[in-house]
Amino acid sequence: MKKNILTHTKTFLIIIFINYLPIISIAEEKDQKETNFKSLKHNNSNMRLGPGERFEIKWNFKKIGLPVKIIQKYDLWFEVETSDGSKGWMLNRLLSKKQTVIFKQDSFIYKKPNITSKIIANVDKNSIVKIKSCKNEWCKIESETHKIKGYTMRKHIWGAIVSETN
Repeated sequence: MKKNILTHTKTFLIIIFINYLPIISIAEEKDQKETNFKSLKHNNSNMRLGPGERFEIKWNFKKIGLPVKIIQKYDLWFEVETSDGSKGWMLNRLLSKKQTVIFKQDSFIYKKPNITSKIIANVDKNSIVKIKSCKNEWCKIESETHKIKGYTMRKHIWGAIVSETN
């Protein structure tokens, strides 16, 4: 009788595990594909040592649109990382869902996603633009300030990388 209960329990646990395994795999795959990024909403945004106003201010950012990588969330606070690797905590009201990128080096914006395409703008390191989409090594970007839309190489930017569509 005891052996029969153990066999049924093992079978039940195996069935539960098999049924939930695809859900776990899909969630992990989604996390790997879609790293969550936000951008700074204000030009006076404090990054703190911990998740609360009682924690010391580590950095004060003055660049609206600066992309930050979300590491984790705690209550109303996000642990974030900047393009230079700085990590700290920011209050959710300081962050926007706008998808932006920052240039890691001086670069170009091309008319089409091709190195032989016409260059429509030179871009300085640390410039911030909106990102529209990425496909392979090219990303479609937009600078509302300069009224420019075009393409740049993915390897020259850091921040939100929008899904592989164009």
